[in-house]
Amino acid sequence: MKNKKLWIFLFFLLLFLLALFFLPVKEIFQGNVLHFLQDKAEENFIFSAFLYVVLCALAGAFLVLPGITYALIAGTVFHAFWGTILCALSASISAGISFLMGRYFLHDAIKPKLEKNPYIKKYFFSGEKRNLLLLLFLTRTIPVFPFNLQNYAYGITDIPFSLYFLSSFLFMIPGTAMYTVAFAGLTEKKNPMLYFGISLGILVLLLLASFLFKKKNAVENGSKVAKDKEGNYSKDKEK
Repeated sequence: MKNKKLWIFLFFLLLFLLALFFLPVKEIFQGNVLHFLQDKAEENFIFSAFLYVVLCALAGAFLVLPGITYALIAGTVFHAFWGTILCALSASISAGISFLMGRYFLHDAIKPKLEKNPYIKKYFFSGEKRNLLLLLFLTRTIPVFPFNLQNYAYGITDIPFSLYFLSSFLFMIPGTAMYTVAFAGLTEKKNPMLYFGISLGILVLLLLASFLFKKKNAVENGSKVAKDKEGNYSKDKEK
């Protein structure tokens, strides 16, 4: 049963990759979808926002498109504030769909193999939510990790879905805002440099937060290791 789910997943993955090879998906999103939503937003903002969230959530879950594509549409059509919220929401829903697929199709087949590695087991399957939240924070705020792949990978871990979804949404807002605000600046004629300055400021804050978060986690882990060693030493001494 475990391998059957895995093979079904790989089969559909192959179909999607073949579809992507023959269809100009990126050009469709950055061209047709962008212009369509721009026209609809002038007529009915709420309907256009709903349509954007649905389209980008499904595309993010099943298509291999750069996250910047969705931020481009959000910033251009919905501007800085609403563009950031809608882009983060659609990305979170997309992450949730991929997570659930990973949990259903991949978890049972792949988890036992990954647990054999002590380092992977420590960070992903030890029950320590702090380690998973640290990884989630880093992968959400630093846009160098493939979005689709990490969502499926988190589905293999033991992190609860509710914690994963809420944390993903909150952690993605700063990084999403950085891109969305910058793209919103391209459509603003009055003071576009203000938007680019805000975007740059967000980038600096993200890098600083990542550094402090990693430093704090390293200090806490170091203290924990030291206490464990001290406890083991005391037990040996008593013996």
